[in-house]
Amino acid sequence: MSDRNIRRAVSAVSAVVVAAGFAVTVGAGVADAAAKSRQWSDHFSQFTRTISNVNPHAGDTITVTTKFQRKAGGAVEYIYNVRDVHPACLTVQSAKVGGKSYGIDSKGDDWAKVKGNIIKWPVYPMFGPETNAFKQSRTFEFTYKVGADCDRNAALETGMRYSGSLGSGTYNTKGPDIKVGLDASTTDLAAAPSDVQIGKSVPLTATVTGGAKGDTVEFYDGATKIGTAALDKKGVAAFEWTPDTAGEHTLSAKYLATSRVAGSQSGVQTVPVPDAETTTVLTGPSSVQAGAEVSFEAQISPAPEGGIVQFRDGDTDLGTPVPVDADGKANITRTFDSEGTHEIAAVYSGAPDYSGSTAEVVTVTVTDADGGLNDDGGGTEEPVNTGSPGNIFGS
Repeated sequence: MSDRNIRRAVSAVSAVVVAAGFAVTVGAGVADAAAKSRQWSDHFSQFTRTISNVNPHAGDTITVTTKFQRKAGGAVEYIYNVRDVHPACLTVQSAKVGGKSYGIDSKGDDWAKVKGNIIKWPVYPMFGPETNAFKQSRTFEFTYKVGADCDRNAALETGMRYSGSLGSGTYNTKGPDIKVGLDASTTDLAAAPSDVQIGKSVPLTATVTGGAKGDTVEFYDGATKIGTAALDKKGVAAFEWTPDTAGEHTLSAKYLATSRVAGSQSGVQTVPVPDAETTTVLTGPSSVQAGAEVSFEAQISPAPEGGIVQFRDGDTDLGTPVPVDADGKANITRTFDSEGTHEIAAVYSGAPDYSGSTAEVVTVTVTDADGGLNDDGGGTEEPVNTGSPGNIFGS
């Protein structure tokens, strides 16, 4: 059977012949090697196909070369045209044949073709020294721009087909495959305000370069996720954080990877949150009758989680300290046995994350049971004043 007829027969069963080929990886053993080659034979023809970078990113330029050779024993073959088959998301930029620039004859969504003539590109069998007159190989090179519409982290097939004097060959998926990597992103967390307080809302904003509107950003305090927000059209995610404990908080923002963009994380920002300052307001009557039972109430704001209030009459403690309830209140009742003037005070001890404070004194005038001086039947339960921060018990 002639070499021409063999070529035709082989072309008809190309799928079987392709399966008989073998792969050669440039930089074998290096998982992230950029360049890769694939070599196979089709009877007396041998092909080596190399892609300069099989792990590109959108916007990169890659070069695909196919080297034609003829084994000893075969006849000379003239290459008429070569179609390089590529993913539709690649855009052909240029072509070369034998290292010399060559115009693109035609192209489709997933192929680009260079065309010679019946005598322009002969490939001679490999024997003896190669000369310009007896070229034992021909290399066809196509350069592509990787598009943003390429699927990411997916095997994208490449190949080629050609026509020559001995027939044609079709190897549309022979490879090597390429895998377009995720686009890069960066995340920046804006500086938090300097006056952060417990229980007060704090605006946090993260700006992501490379992300898209609707993508997700998570906000963290140390290893604890404190919230989630979506990017707006400007690449900014905003979140309102309300710290509930004092101390140093280590804030960061994390952009979550998508099918096209790699995730990224901001640097860590240390934000000090001081103990919440409290105020204590004491209410009670301004005048009472001797022997009558009266009440005094201390209101702590903001309402802390815990702590005690010591009520005093001048320098004398009025009983034992009273625990503050969930509403920030503490109460006592008192009976004055004799007339006179009493300076009633309330001192809040403080609690974890809350400072102590002391109320303004309430002056109480006690009259005798018959009325006596200033017998006006009672006083007021309006707050006297807001106390200044302080703590005699420690916090």
